[in-house]
Amino acid sequence: MDLLLDAAAEVIAEQGLQAATAEAIALRARTAKGSLYQFFPNRDAVVAALAMRFADELRAVHEKAFATDPHGLSVERLIDRIVKPLAAFHDRNPAFRRVFATVDAPPDSTGSAPVRLRAQLFDSFVDRLDLLFAARNPTLPARARRRSAMVCASIGQALLARRDRAPASEKKPILDDLRRVLAAYLTPMLDPNAD
Repeated sequence: MDLLLDAAAEVIAEQGLQAATAEAIALRARTAKGSLYQFFPNRDAVVAALAMRFADELRAVHEKAFATDPHGLSVERLIDRIVKPLAAFHDRNPAFRRVFATVDAPPDSTGSAPVRLRAQLFDSFVDRLDLLFAARNPTLPARARRRSAMVCASIGQALLARRDRAPASEKKPILDDLRRVLAAYLTPMLDPNAD
């Protein structure tokens, strides 16, 4: 199964989601198409399993990134502890953006596994940011804190997706800009006494 999922990820990263047919996946995995059907009933099941694999890895990245006590760190260091592992995840998984793309999804696909997982991952990330912000500055009103967590998650998601499509020479500058934008937005809220 892992060999088939690896092959599917490679085909999707190189050629797009629509190119990941059962034939293309089996060819990349150097196996018969019938082998794919032993594990998966159809191509959509392969994509759903790949989405689950990405989601599990991303949850582990979130767990590690948010494991630190936020009190002793500067806002910039907090941002680095979250943004850098997320960027590394995207670099390791070039098919992730295409598997989880909602922009290209047909309007009736809101019930698909990747779309549902993407929404769950986003909401979970916002929850984690909300808790971090509350721990860092307990005086923040809950509504403002939640809104700020959603804004940060949305900015990060958009710029990491843009970075995924950027030429190699632009990847670091985009990541640096993301860190600067988040620091400028969060410092007054999380470190109001900073000069």
